[in-house]
Amino acid sequence: MGCLFPFLLGTAIGVYAAQNYEVPNLRHLAKRYEEEYRKKKADGAAGAGGSRTKTVMVDIDHDELICETVHVFQE
Repeated sequence: MGCLFPFLLGTAIGVYAAQNYEVPNLRHLAKRYEEEYRKKKADGAAGAGGSRTKTVMVDIDHDELICETVHVFQE
């Protein structure tokens, strides 16, 4: 019973934030990262071990692009 109030409060705050702010769709973002990872892993499967650096452009809130540098390690 003691854990019910924080759960309901968190749910209410989450619903309020989702309705009133542009919350990024993390499921879509994670799916894009996974597809890129699988594509690069399939392309580099024959290569030797090492690491590469890749810059990924991510449009989070439709107003600005976030640029992230991702280090890709190959086995």
